[in-house]
Amino acid sequence: MEVYDLKKEEEKAWDSYIHKSSTSTFYHQIGWRNVVEKTYKHKPVYLIAKEEGEIKGILPLFLMKSMLFGKKLVSVPFAPYGGVCADDKTVEKALVEEAKRITKECELIKERLQHEGKVFIKGK
Repeated sequence: MEVYDLKKEEEKAWDSYIHKSSTSTFYHQIGWRNVVEKTYKHKPVYLIAKEEGEIKGILPLFLMKSMLFGKKLVSVPFAPYGGVCADDKTVEKALVEEAKRITKECELIKERLQHEGKVFIKGK
């Protein structure tokens, strides 16, 4: 399995996966990414997990920068729900581990992942 940033040509496949997932919400859709990016200028980091060319999970994130709160990685800002959508726990773990790696690499204050009604806050 590989986990990487979503490519432009995979956006339709992302939304198709979201529409089939029982754990996705409106806020996981590419349209919501576009709204947040254009309105607030936050950088999207949309992670996709694939195995044998098939999407097995996704994790929408945004890199947010604030003079007051510093830099953080959030899934999903301005939304009550977000986080991982995955076929199983192994895929979920791979996506979360990649988010943690990005948090360390970018020297972020924290990451915020909302998933299945829980909010996970981790970081330095």
